[in-house]
Amino acid sequence: MCELFALNAEGPVNTNAYLREFFSHSVNHPHGWGISWRDGDPFDDASVTLVREGRRAIDSDLNWKILGSPIEKSHVLAHIRYATGTDMAERNCHPFRTVDMSGRQWTLIHNGILFNEGLTFPYEGRTEGETDSERMAAFLTDVLDEALLRGAEPTFDTRFEALTGAVTQLANRNRVNIILDDGEYTYVHTNTSKCTLFYHSFTDERGGRAIVVSTTCLGGHAEEEEWKPVPANRLIALRDGRLVRTSAPHGYRFCETILELQRKMGVRPEDFVA
Repeated sequence: MCELFALNAEGPVNTNAYLREFFSHSVNHPHGWGISWRDGDPFDDASVTLVREGRRAIDSDLNWKILGSPIEKSHVLAHIRYATGTDMAERNCHPFRTVDMSGRQWTLIHNGILFNEGLTFPYEGRTEGETDSERMAAFLTDVLDEALLRGAEPTFDTRFEALTGAVTQLANRNRVNIILDDGEYTYVHTNTSKCTLFYHSFTDERGGRAIVVSTTCLGGHAEEEEWKPVPANRLIALRDGRLVRTSAPHGYRFCETILELQRKMGVRPEDFVA
């Protein structure tokens, strides 16, 4: 599977040490990498920097160049890819970027499998790449737009409720570890039976609050006990380095044993389109 990393902070935080460790895991996740960072206006497309490559991060001169300079931002997403059915190409690398009808800029990273693709199948052939992750990003953007078209106010509550409903539907029979960021809030969801997403809250050197989310606990032994499992089966929202809202839990816990059985039953690699 892929690995995810995210930062949500009150102010700019240097994440280079975490990112170097994170991207070193590309030894085992060799099929592409990506990173995005941003500060400021959620509606300003110029505030979003996004870089992706369809190659192993540790072999990438561009990755080394990026990490050679301080990345001091309040919102960061990063992804390393383990492809399971689609090409090793930039178009299939995360983060994926979308814009809703209000002009709000979104970035998404995903680690999971969609066995039940009823909600995302209509987007096949309408995205740049071939992954179910990108189709999921398109679906979620349409859900946000639909809420506005129905007359809802463009508020955080509207977005949170729309995303909660959509993610709950997506979690039915699917493995859905996703992180969405709009430059103001970071939305996180996991529904695996074994913990596959952790978070670490801390205060930066300026005294600001920050939260890092990652597939694996980063920072070595010194920080190992600081990491906690992300609450499963619910959507959580982060802002300014704080947990600001949690949805009611849904019942769609994805059992990893099911995945193992699917593989033993000969499910085709093409069905695992991450």
